[in-house]
Amino acid sequence: MKVKCSGSQPCARCARKKAQCHFPAEDIRISVSERYLRHLEQQLSQSKRSSPQDVPAEPTPPATDSDIPLPITPQNPLTLDNRSHVGWRDLEGGEEEYHLISRDRLIATEQHVGGDPDIENDGHRSRFSRNPLVDKNPSFQKTPDGRFWYMGPTSSWSFCRRVLELIGRRVPESNSPPDPFHLDGMAFKLQWRPAALDDEPDVSNLPPLDYALFLFNTVKFYFGFLSFMIDEDLYLRDLHEFYKDPAAKAAASRYWYAQYLLVLAFGKSFLSHKNPSGIPPGYQYAARAMALLPDLSGMHVDPLTCIQALALGAVYLQSIDMRRAAFQHIGHALRGCIIEGIHRHVPEDLAGPELSRRCRTIFWVVYMLDREFSALIGAPSSIRDEDITVMLPAEVEDSVEHINLTLHVRLSRLMAQILSTVYGVGDEFNGSLVRNTQTLLHSMAELSHDLTAFLNTHFHGLISRASKMAIRLMLAHHHCVVLTTRPLVMCALQMHIERAERQRSPTISLSHPVSSLLQCCADSAQTILQTLQTLADDDLIDAFLPFQIEDASSSAFVLYLIRAIAPSLIPNSTWCDNLECVLDKLIAKGNLAAPLRRRELKQLEQILAPLTPMSTDTPETTPLQDTHEEIDAFEHIDVGDEFEWDLLGLNPSVSLPPRELLDLADQLDIESIMRSVGGGCVG
Repeated sequence: MKVKCSGSQPCARCARKKAQCHFPAEDIRISVSERYLRHLEQQLSQSKRSSPQDVPAEPTPPATDSDIPLPITPQNPLTLDNRSHVGWRDLEGGEEEYHLISRDRLIATEQHVGGDPDIENDGHRSRFSRNPLVDKNPSFQKTPDGRFWYMGPTSSWSFCRRVLELIGRRVPESNSPPDPFHLDGMAFKLQWRPAALDDEPDVSNLPPLDYALFLFNTVKFYFGFLSFMIDEDLYLRDLHEFYKDPAAKAAASRYWYAQYLLVLAFGKSFLSHKNPSGIPPGYQYAARAMALLPDLSGMHVDPLTCIQALALGAVYLQSIDMRRAAFQHIGHALRGCIIEGIHRHVPEDLAGPELSRRCRTIFWVVYMLDREFSALIGAPSSIRDEDITVMLPAEVEDSVEHINLTLHVRLSRLMAQILSTVYGVGDEFNGSLVRNTQTLLHSMAELSHDLTAFLNTHFHGLISRASKMAIRLMLAHHHCVVLTTRPLVMCALQMHIERAERQRSPTISLSHPVSSLLQCCADSAQTILQTLQTLADDDLIDAFLPFQIEDASSSAFVLYLIRAIAPSLIPNSTWCDNLECVLDKLIAKGNLAAPLRRRELKQLEQILAPLTPMSTDTPETTPLQDTHEEIDAFEHIDVGDEFEWDLLGLNPSVSLPPRELLDLADQLDIESIMRSVGGGCVG
């Protein structure tokens, strides 16, 4: 494997291997085409035959798509003394500099002598240098109702719109139908009328106490890490008080009552299967709760409970595919945290240990949801990590729950790092896509190491299907990989479309690092679908919460693209069967967004047909079925006694191995980046 040294002493690779570190003699390198090298040799040979004293001052450099590195020593006659001819690129974390002949200068010289058909490949070399999902000007699309809709760069919904528009514009023979867009509220639009502060809350038609307790425990199980959003001891104390005098308690504790109503709405949605009307069970409770939440004038009474209710409301809105409303509500909750100062550490000697703990827990849950919803809608977060001083849960208490919550926080911070680097805007991010991807792979490797250690310590390396928090950690980690590498999939798709327009070639040429990154994306996406299919088999998939349908649809979307771009990276069609199983189960259990996502995937599959190579190595797959019927395709499965309660019996990889992530990151040196086209052929 060809790797670059980090530049430190000892270097990072030797430090990991605990090996003695030796620095070899450094050679300054430039990257030129093989044809150019032969051209130089020919001119030099001719010059020596005519006059040994004459050396060509400026040979003409023909361009090609097959560059090779050329080592230069100080005595080499080809040394470039004028550094204006050299492009300087620093590799983050090291002291080495890579000297590359200016691409603009090569093009200008070639145009001067009449051009070359291979000049277009220079554009391909820079194809993977910049995230195509981040435009200098914000990207908007016109919706069927005439509005202009912002296409957030990290949003899976926006990514779908961009891909459908790109293929539909460049490949007209696909005859794709118009994009239905599926805007907010198309699955279900929750409506409410804000209640005035002096209005008496409606306490009619509420369940008895024992059923309310049952719904609370149901919500706690399904919520996983979100269960930290509800302070159990305080909630249960208030719940018993409420049933002694509902009207008085609701009037005195307005925001707690909103929280209680949302728990009822979530519990009914978790327990009930698909409603024939398409309306989520328990939505009346949610509408009542939303009416009680504060407006932008402030949250003066019981601000912590108000923040919790706003966060619960945001999750409910995201669950019914009202993404913008969800983002606004979690933003309101986050600003409440900032106003109350709980993004800073609340000293125990000032407020007491219980209040300090409550402030810390509430902030980190709101922080995680803000990062999650920011990525889903493609908008930046409202707070920087540098402004946060509150301690992580594991820094205060070394329990399984607190370590678990801390790992979730670290995943959210990784998400923020992805949003600010791979999806960063500004000139400083031009040409840095693969380098930023490399940096993120190192961060993922570190987190993967700690995640694996946590699972091995507390779960003996086995993720129980009943462990919602552990499963969420694994899925979120793989989703970060998909989100990080998705821009490269878009780059490769653009190359594939351009190749298809010029010639009917079933393959495009990608360098090994780029194809390795696409393979990494495909592997994580397939792992996500396999995990969800396993949960669906045991009827443990989260049909109402928004996270697993997002994981399934975003993973399937990139897999359809990679199958069209480079079929060899996906050797079988098992993921298609897993996707069908997951979508069937989600639709049968009443997930509101699943039918919309299925239609989008079906349309993607249809318009990709002209671009997907037909190969004997690629098994034929059954087209994605578009159905609105309640489906239960699992009655025939005989799980048997040997079907144990561990997820790893079917999938031994709970997370990407740290060593594999680090090795992949080490491959992404600058020379390989500049040979993004012309390396190994991936088809």
